[in-house]
Amino acid sequence: MPEGKTVVLLTSPKHPPRSGPPSAFYERGRGNILAERLLDVGHRVAMWWDHPEGPLLPCDPDVVLVRSSIHPLLERADEFAAKGLTVMNEPEMHRASQDKLFQAHAFFTHGVAHPQSIDPFLTQWDGPSEVVVKPRSGRSGIGVRRGHANALEVKEGEMMQAFVEAVQDFRVTVVDGRDLGWALRTAKAGDFRTNLAQGATMVHAPPPSSQARDLVRLACASLGLRIAGVDVVISEHGPIVLEVNAVTTLVGPDENSTREILDAVCTLVAQS
Repeated sequence: MPEGKTVVLLTSPKHPPRSGPPSAFYERGRGNILAERLLDVGHRVAMWWDHPEGPLLPCDPDVVLVRSSIHPLLERADEFAAKGLTVMNEPEMHRASQDKLFQAHAFFTHGVAHPQSIDPFLTQWDGPSEVVVKPRSGRSGIGVRRGHANALEVKEGEMMQAFVEAVQDFRVTVVDGRDLGWALRTAKAGDFRTNLAQGATMVHAPPPSSQARDLVRLACASLGLRIAGVDVVISEHGPIVLEVNAVTTLVGPDENSTREILDAVCTLVAQS
């Protein structure tokens, strides 16, 4: 078996605020599924949290995995990348992809099917009357509203997007060009959002089509992301990518899917 690597996980505490040191080698049983699996296959894992502030413990990392979008951690990722270390996702693309309007422009440029999206403070809406308004940098469905384009108030930092009537709604994880852990999502009664944080549920499902598989891989490639979660719906016109999340949970719809995703990340680390 090849010699294991030293992997730094740039992450936020599971239960903040953290009172311990700013970084430490991972100890089994602490609840981080990625760190546990990296240990299983022979890697060494150093955790570096966003607080309290302080240096990384003495170690010579081979690979850095960005597991948070918090500003201090992305700055640390920049420093590692400047030293020539392998950082995933690449911090500049990770940072840019947090803006959903940036995603929309990238998707348009690369031919990724995506709902019409604008910054309503810069462009007049000329799309369908039913729209979704969402924070450009939001997550977990927080602050997302659906309604008529002329009736919804749009705040600074939000965007407007055409609402897509979905026949099916999926979340899939893409790791180094492999689409894994396809999950069919169902919103809770009375809600259009299929985010798990908003009460939706998901079950394992096969990929709906080869077209959908190609689309989610292209979406991640267009953003320069090697590890990401993709929200994709099947409409009457075919698959449409809603958004891509650079900090995905790596949790699939079932235990086997989760193991497959984690193993794919471990393989990527070993090959880097």
